[in-house]
Amino acid sequence: MKTIGWVLFVLGGLSCLGALIAGHSIFGPVFFIAIGLMLINKSNNNKKD
Repeated sequence: MKTIGWVLFVLGGLSCLGALIAGHSIFGPVFFIAIGLMLINKSNNNKKD
């Protein structure tokens, strides 16, 4: 789950950068960044318990 979170975070960040350069909406890339961060946070919380 943590690996998928990092992949979504990185791809969302790259997509966000591309959208900003092209002048498009960044709603989609920010959504994937948020999902990636949620998965990373969830896997870190499960490891602590």
